Amino acid sequence: MITGETPAHADTPELPGLADLEQRFFALSVDLLCCLDFSGHFRLLSPSWERVLGFTREELMSRPFIEFVHPDDRDRTMNQNRGVRGGDTALMFENRYLCKDGTFRWLRWNAAPDAERSVIYSVAQDVTESRRLEAVRELLVHELQTALTEVQALRGILPICSYCRRIRDDENYWHTVETYVARYTTTRFSHGICPSCMTSEVEPQLRQLEDE
Repeated sequence: MITGETPAHADTPELPGLADLEQRFFALSVDLLCCLDFSGHFRLLSPSWERVLGFTREELMSRPFIEFVHPDDRDRTMNQNRGVRGGDTALMFENRYLCKDGTFRWLRWNAAPDAERSVIYSVAQDVTESRRLEAVRELLVHELQTALTEVQALRGILPICSYCRRIRDDENYWHTVETYVARYTTTRFSHGICPSCMTSEVEPQLRQLEDE
């Protein structure tokens, strides 16, 4: 079990009580507000934590915070936590937190220390959906760039045989149209018969077969 580097002390100063206005702000905030002591335990959490992660605040405060962090993000998180405890601030730091249903959500943090009280005050935002949309956007950009590359590969003058309609590539090999397009693009063919060929080619053959 990872519990952080600094042990909890019984003589850690208690947090001051929140005034009524501050209580309202704390209770109604959409962002995730928290106070973390230097021993690595949450001391105070806004109700929004329960909505985002599914754990009760009591459950979140009963274990070291790092146990809720994704295993792949723990080293980065502990390094950031160590820096804040040393007097730095955390700005736009992102990591993944465990939800009660077993999934993980991305949180973006801003945090500052209070050395006198040995606590860290933090505000986190759930950025899971924005990260998903960014990944979709990057995928679309990649697909568009790939399509543009394919169009550029086909936009030049293609040497094509006047008889068999094969296309010559840059290495002087001749390919069928289907093979050439499949090699240089992601396009694949499904064969059919156009109306003109149906009239001029297929129907005469069908009539000939009927006459026989």
